[in-house]
Amino acid sequence: MIYALDSVTDALGAPLRDFSKGRVAAFFADPRASTWEDAHGVALNAQGPTRGQAWIALDPDAAREGRHVTIDAFDRVHVVREWEQIPDGAMLSRIVQFVLESTGRQ
Repeated sequence: MIYALDSVTDALGAPLRDFSKGRVAAFFADPRASTWEDAHGVALNAQGPTRGQAWIALDPDAAREGRHVTIDAFDRVHVVREWEQIPDGAMLSRIVQFVLESTGRQ
């Protein structure tokens, strides 16, 4: 599945950068809230939705809110509330396929 990302572009139409591919690959390898936090906002293709937007389109029960954080006086980030749910690997595969189909790439 991750090789499918070699043929897509970012939101500006440029080839998807390695760090963006890596964020998606990290979620596939270790599906948990922190890796979803990093991957959900990566857009595929200039007209395509983000992964989070695609998940909502495919699953009416998908989480609408994500991680909430606060920053203390020493600029340390503290998670106040984590994602209530995240997609599993099978759903992420469906999400990527949905994005590719919605932008005319497969």
